[in-house]
Amino acid sequence: MSILKKTLISMCLMSASGMVAATSITANVTADNDFIVVHSPGNGSTPTVVYRGANGSNWKKIESLKFDIDSSPQSLKTCSVSVIAWGDGAVSQGMAAIFKGDNTIYTGSGHFKAYQSTTPSSGWAQTGGPNASQINALIAGSLANGQSPYLLPGSVAGGTSPWGTMNFPLASNVNANNFRWAWSTSNLAKKTYSVFTAACGDIVKEIPVAVHMPGEHFQCYGVQKGDALREETIMIEDQFGKTRAVLGKPVLLCNPSSKIHNDKMYKIRNEKRHMVCYDLIKQNKVRNYNLEINNQFAPDQIVNDQRELFCVPSSKKHLKPIKPGKPGKPFPREMKRAEIKPLKQL
Repeated sequence: MSILKKTLISMCLMSASGMVAATSITANVTADNDFIVVHSPGNGSTPTVVYRGANGSNWKKIESLKFDIDSSPQSLKTCSVSVIAWGDGAVSQGMAAIFKGDNTIYTGSGHFKAYQSTTPSSGWAQTGGPNASQINALIAGSLANGQSPYLLPGSVAGGTSPWGTMNFPLASNVNANNFRWAWSTSNLAKKTYSVFTAACGDIVKEIPVAVHMPGEHFQCYGVQKGDALREETIMIEDQFGKTRAVLGKPVLLCNPSSKIHNDKMYKIRNEKRHMVCYDLIKQNKVRNYNLEINNQFAPDQIVNDQRELFCVPSSKKHLKPIKPGKPGKPFPREMKRAEIKPLKQL
């Protein structure tokens, strides 16, 4: 018996995490003089400061950070990541950064848009910087008015005046010739906040989230007894093709079932409609396809194999009273999903 058939006959309920699809981002950032990194989900959601510069004007200390981005398709439509940098009115102002997720972007790669605000900068990131209201306004201004940044001559690795050579831990993921110090204006003596913004979709690939498809739910049970059908040929067809097939014995009985998932009840729609699935004795070969499936539990990428069973709507009645099976222990009402151990693979 194939693994697929064993899996069908053994009715496994798998626990889904319910967590939003997320991708981890690693970044290297430095700025003369200081900076914060802001993640903005968009759609009216409040931007979040995911990192505050820890070294003040000591821009020679490259800072490393990590944070997560919601990589669901809906989120990536409006999500952005920004570096808000500021100067103190001196002439040596600049910012250099690398963000690595599924893709790697960096200053000079063409993914950042720069916005020079008129908001005066004050304080250092760890003790001051823009307040929440100013951050909201700076991000909105960047999204509405961002332009290609001013790239300072030379490369970060090759030595850009007046900073010299800088060695970023993530530099192996970039084109060293294009990796530049950047600012939002050619006037480096600005004492205002500048914003460098990139779309989250430039850094991460979207991950489909679980979806609800309407329809009946079934629990399937193996069949111990059952007569083989009279050998006759039927024609069956679906999106993978059509075949002349001969069915064998019933091997699965599927009952309409209710389900509680993520605190939502899915009721039985038709308690009289059952499914009986028959083995296939003869059939034509099936072409394999790369597929993406999605349901309430999780999306997945699969490749279809040969036909295994053919199921038909059926009635069912008990021929004599039976003793009910001993019920298993119920899940504690407040059990956390992380405490539910997955079933062993067959």
